[in-house]
Amino acid sequence: MEKTNWNNAIDKALEVLRMSDKGYVMLDMYNNLITPEEAAFNKVSVVPYNALKFIENQFRVLGLDIADKTVRIKLIALLEEFDRISKEKLA
Repeated sequence: MEKTNWNNAIDKALEVLRMSDKGYVMLDMYNNLITPEEAAFNKVSVVPYNALKFIENQFRVLGLDIADKTVRIKLIALLEEFDRISKEKLA
């Protein structure tokens, strides 16, 4: 069984959010993220895609339903508690 690389998934999600414009990203015909400027300069056809749906699909494939608000709240709580305990352990 292949190990999930959460670091890559999170980096990709952050990249999608950074490249989004009003909630949309541009995808070329190979589903690569591309900025409108790059598309215009390189004369590449792009399709607008909902950035949130893109991220939701990526995490759903990895087994995490990030669209579920309860899951997001629990994940934030887990990270905060993990951080708190890590700091206590170091002190």
